[in-house]
Amino acid sequence: MGKRFIEQFMWGFQDTFRISLNMEFERAFEHIGFAAEARCLLVGFKAAGDHPFDICVEQGEKLYTPEDFSDVQRTAIKKYNKNPESSFIISDPRGHRLHQESLMDGMRAEALGDRLASLEEQKAWTFFVSKSVRVGDYEVHIIAGIPRDRLGEVPRISTTSRDRMAIVPSLAHAVIWDILGRARRTLYLPDAGSDLRILSASTDEIVRSATEHMLRTIIYCAGYWFASDFHLLMNQLSSLPYEGREGAGRLVLARADNPAIEVNLKLAEPVKNRNTPAVRKLLEGSGPTADVLSNGEFVYGLGTVRPDYDPASDSVFVVTFLRRGYWELSHAGTALLAARDGIISLPKHVLDESYFRDLSDRLFSEPDDDALTQAAQAIGKHRHGAMLVISADAKGEARRLSPQSWAVEPTLLSDNFLTQLTDMDGAVLLDPQGRCHAIGVILDGSARGEGDPARGSRFNNAVRYLGSEHPPAIVVVYSADGGIDILPELHPRVLQSEVNEAVTAYLALSAQRPPDLERVNRLWKSVDAVSFYLSAEQCEALNQAREEIEDWRMENMNMRLQDPPLRPDSRMDSTYWRPESD
Repeated sequence: MGKRFIEQFMWGFQDTFRISLNMEFERAFEHIGFAAEARCLLVGFKAAGDHPFDICVEQGEKLYTPEDFSDVQRTAIKKYNKNPESSFIISDPRGHRLHQESLMDGMRAEALGDRLASLEEQKAWTFFVSKSVRVGDYEVHIIAGIPRDRLGEVPRISTTSRDRMAIVPSLAHAVIWDILGRARRTLYLPDAGSDLRILSASTDEIVRSATEHMLRTIIYCAGYWFASDFHLLMNQLSSLPYEGREGAGRLVLARADNPAIEVNLKLAEPVKNRNTPAVRKLLEGSGPTADVLSNGEFVYGLGTVRPDYDPASDSVFVVTFLRRGYWELSHAGTALLAARDGIISLPKHVLDESYFRDLSDRLFSEPDDDALTQAAQAIGKHRHGAMLVISADAKGEARRLSPQSWAVEPTLLSDNFLTQLTDMDGAVLLDPQGRCHAIGVILDGSARGEGDPARGSRFNNAVRYLGSEHPPAIVVVYSADGGIDILPELHPRVLQSEVNEAVTAYLALSAQRPPDLERVNRLWKSVDAVSFYLSAEQCEALNQAREEIEDWRMENMNMRLQDPPLRPDSRMDSTYWRPESD
């Protein structure tokens, strides 16, 4: 290993600490199904000693300078003076001092986040900043930047604070804050970063802890202060059968005096949530006209949420038990998280409308994208899995498949009727204008070495059907476990200019010596993400540049990263380019 030089020195393992933290975020985001990267950095403010830098920045790419944060301390003091809690008096002198120091530190973290967000080049990012920890002579803040657009796609509530209590609005936010909190505690240990697993916890443990924290604050919004182990209770309820039947039904979380709640049946003696056999039995009484009502501690009756409920109040939440071991938490019809056999993730049953519409436009002539999207969403309200087939020759396919389906007179069906038809085995067959041509469709096709043995019959039947000779078609498969597949799985159309820009950026940066290795690696990920679209010439140039980078790394650092070479994909053709006018 070559010599390491840290110009803005705070402690000897600050770079490996930051790199390890990036890896922890990557693992946790993958675990919950959050397709985003985290950009981690450390900012330290000198607290003692004689050092060349009053402010140190530990970062990967050279995006920030100490001068960028020169006004943070002054801004923090202004924020502190304006904060009502700065005038709070705690009778115990030590308690008062610790509270005010923590408040001041929190204001500096807030000022850091504001400063980062104000930098012109960083407006596409949202920054999460921890309170500081004294490491050597510096007070170090840990910062995670998350792409703003990705974070905006995560289902969440609007409330972030209630009664001076911080509310965690989404699962992604919960995981980010949990990792930052654990990383901050690690900084109290000697030589933080000398061990690559800096959090001393498994990814599953991190996600479970984050989930519990999120649920505790969510239930606080519903009116109960002392919720704990809520997700464990829900796991028990979802896995507990009743007279051989798997769990189903809905549990509404809201105070009994919430004006949005209509109590149809009030229990004379409320039932504790922890009495899972009793609550499971009550769930048998929930259905289309009433749900089980709980205030977070007790089940107090059955009833409904009024249609005039104001989602902005964030005071009513619903746990839906879909099948054994599978439940979801939602607010105002939007699922916030899903739990399958104890594994927590973001909901995965949201139809990818942009891909669905793009695929429709590529395969069909003048499709009614609105009608098709509406139909696909209606089919998605199934109870035990469903399948929608859209064929360019729906009339001919209905006739050909009629021995194993029912052909019908072409007609547009209402959303409710389409949903009702999912209770029947087999697919619903539509034409590109959204008219139904057949129901109860059993797809045919020959096995060609494709498919997935770990998947069910719906998915594999769809793969075999699309792999056979047939008119252009789209199959949307809704699995019983909540997953969605839109087939065929084609690479999306992209702008050729964007692919060329990614290639040019990597080639230009990789030619610099010494190379900025972290930025080079990030740009390589961007190139690798569009590898399907690369020409033979681009693959050759990129492979050569990558090889030269690794030669430099071996010469200067005695190590080499080995990646498989890029190769042009034979399936790539001009149909994958999106018009530049788009």
